[in-house]
Amino acid sequence: MRIWLAAAVSAAVIASPALALDLNGYRAQHKMPRLAYSSHLAGIAYEQARLMAGRGQIDHKDFIRRIGFAGGTHAENVLVGCADQDCAIRTWAKSAGHRRNMLRGDVSHYGIASVKSHNGRRYWALELGSE
Repeated sequence: MRIWLAAAVSAAVIASPALALDLNGYRAQHKMPRLAYSSHLAGIAYEQARLMAGRGQIDHKDFIRRIGFAGGTHAENVLVGCADQDCAIRTWAKSAGHRRNMLRGDVSHYGIASVKSHNGRRYWALELGSE
């Protein structure tokens, strides 16, 4: 899977642990513990962003299949239109459901990715889970 992710980097922005301060900074403002970065969840986020960009729409299609649900807690935020991760986090924070996902206390890891579609629109996915 790491080889697949490395090949995908040119088409996507995959957040590194150094960029985790955006999500974790938001969580800190709300006195929630930091989440650990997960390359596994980042791969799932990349797959979702790539599929949405290909379809030209945001959705949660095949969520259970993509996360390989085997128990535990998982959540997903999706978005289209933001140029960077800061914008994505701010936009999700304005939505009650997305904000609730970002502030969940029953998750410990996250992965985030974006892919630009053929028409230039950027699609984002944030995967949260307990590993």
